[in-house]
Amino acid sequence: MVCYQCNNPAVGICKFCGRGVCPDCHSKMPVILSVYVGANQTPKTIVVADALWCGQCKPQPEPISMPEIY
Repeated sequence: MVCYQCNNPAVGICKFCGRGVCPDCHSKMPVILSVYVGANQTPKTIVVADALWCGQCKPQPEPISMPEIY
């Protein structure tokens, strides 16, 4: 696999879009793995702080409604 931006050998893939990234072109971004409701009804999340990110894709900041998958 090669880096999406510079065609050097990739060392990982973007957690958000799956593009290959090399050590020189990657960035880091937090990613939410899970959301759940705690005992006091407060939503909580499990987050990975430094997930690989290609720096090119644009993860959406808000959930997107997708009624067509039901």
